[in-house]
Amino acid sequence: MIRFARAQRERWPALYFCGAPAADALDAGWRPAVDPDEEYPEILTFSSGAPMEEFWEEHGYALDEKGEGPFSLFYSFHRARIGARLENVDTENEEVGRSAAGTELVLSKFFLVSLVTPANPEDDGFSRGVLDDFRRAFEA
Repeated sequence: MIRFARAQRERWPALYFCGAPAADALDAGWRPAVDPDEEYPEILTFSSGAPMEEFWEEHGYALDEKGEGPFSLFYSFHRARIGARLENVDTENEEVGRSAAGTELVLSKFFLVSLVTPANPEDDGFSRGVLDDFRRAFEA
């Protein structure tokens, strides 16, 4: 999540993160909480600055005249064991998808995350870029 937040700061140098200038949080070493008893926001908000924050209040998740808009990440940390059998694997490499199908995946700690963009990423380039940034942040 830290890499994703930093990528958005590259997108918008005057980034507002959780309703305030990003420098206040990101430069101070912000980290997502990993203790379920710890108080932390379960929503991270992103906008280009104070004017977009005002736009958001009036229009919600929508694209502005520049074709950009505010977006959010809703997340929660879980310390529970879950397992799943992979059936349909979304990958650019068909060979990897075939070899991964049928694999058992077990997680002992994980985040549940929902990304809310101003438009459908399938139909909107800006929203698709945000989703691509999110995916890239979790590679490597």
